[in-house]
Amino acid sequence: MKSKIASVAAAAAAVVFTLLAGPAPAATAADEPLVGLTFDDGPSPQRTAFVLDVLRDKGVKATFFLQGSQAQAYPELVRRIKAEGHVIGNHSWDHPDFPAISQAEQRQQIDRTNEAIRAATGQAPRLMRFPFGNSTPYAVDYLRTVGMTGGILWRWHIGQPGDFECPGAAGVQKYVLDEAAPGAIILLHDAEDVLNCPASQWDYLPATIDALRARGYGFGVVAPSATANPLNEGSPAVVVAPAGQ
Repeated sequence: MKSKIASVAAAAAAVVFTLLAGPAPAATAADEPLVGLTFDDGPSPQRTAFVLDVLRDKGVKATFFLQGSQAQAYPELVRRIKAEGHVIGNHSWDHPDFPAISQAEQRQQIDRTNEAIRAATGQAPRLMRFPFGNSTPYAVDYLRTVGMTGGILWRWHIGQPGDFECPGAAGVQKYVLDEAAPGAIILLHDAEDVLNCPASQWDYLPATIDALRARGYGFGVVAPSATANPLNEGSPAVVVAPAGQ
């Protein structure tokens, strides 16, 4: 996971070059100061239900970038994510580094994950976040042909350790608060590396939501944008108010 940080700049450059317009209907950023919490790598039986419980209790909607293998294994969690009003995105089938695999394998990673999510929810995702943030021009172009927007990155300007580096509850909260800005997409996880962190680290989530609200932030979800977003490393995406709000 640590390679995520080092690869963001290269991935951002590729996204800006290839994604000045997304294939899906574009959104515009919200007028109010929203942050978008995003959770990668799940769903997992160890942590996704906990995350969903906290989000429900706090009245927060988020965006979940799911691995297809996990979505296929735990469809009931995928259905719950959708039923509770969160946005679901594609995060590949089993988290390979896209520049290291063939074009055929890239298509398969995207398509299998879309099918697993569609099987669970009846709807394919519109967004994709590449593993490690590493896109390829081929995969980005392919996503456009199937009506998706790829290359959804996140804000990582300060460089505090992320949750996957096990900094503890206080460390994760500091990372989120330091990266928070109106329209910021925040990278978090509910599976894989974070499952090896101490259980006490998960105390960060309710406390961090409260701390963000105390600073005047609301919470939104990720949507495609017609332009590259410099706040979030050139992502073709913005944070918008959840549906119905």
